Amino acid sequence: MYPTYPVYFFLAYLLLFLVIPTVWVLGGVWKRAKSPRAVTCPGHGTAESISFDRWYAVRRRAAGEQTEARVAGCTRWPEGQSCGRECLERIAKL
Repeated sequence: MYPTYPVYFFLAYLLLFLVIPTVWVLGGVWKRAKSPRAVTCPGHGTAESISFDRWYAVRRRAAGEQTEARVAGCTRWPEGQSCGRECLERIAKL
């Protein structure tokens, strides 16, 4: 019988080697998408606050795709929900 604890240590280190950087990167994406952004509405010229879909940003980044902003809410909504969302062009990608 061989002791199996070296195998368990190897698997634990491998898991930490993969999990910690992944959580670090995805946590940064979550944090950036969490905070609402102040923008100027191009259609009305007023200052508005928009929030992003955090889970969408994290899923896109975890899949290896370039993160893209998807608006979850805006202070002009619900009356302006059908706008063209031109304000997103002024915001840098997450």
